[in-house]
Amino acid sequence: MADEFDTNLLRMIAAELWFSNRLKAAREFFGKSYLSLSVAEKTSVDQLVLGAIGSDYQSITPDWLQTQKAQQPLGFQAPTDTPTKT
Repeated sequence: MADEFDTNLLRMIAAELWFSNRLKAAREFFGKSYLSLSVAEKTSVDQLVLGAIGSDYQSITPDWLQTQKAQQPLGFQAPTDTPTKT
């Protein structure tokens, strides 16, 4: 029960920080609130914040990330092996 509360508390704090970063980035780049941005502007702000947080995370924990396996992207992928005719 206590572990579940701690996990939910950390999720809430992370969500608040994520939203706060988006609000600050929107105000800095577009001069208006995140909630008043168009869809394209919101997408660019979201990508910017995601990239900034991802780069900070990777610079903080490089050793831990090196031990993780790379995940395969979702969706259609062209085959890397080309069949050969004999």
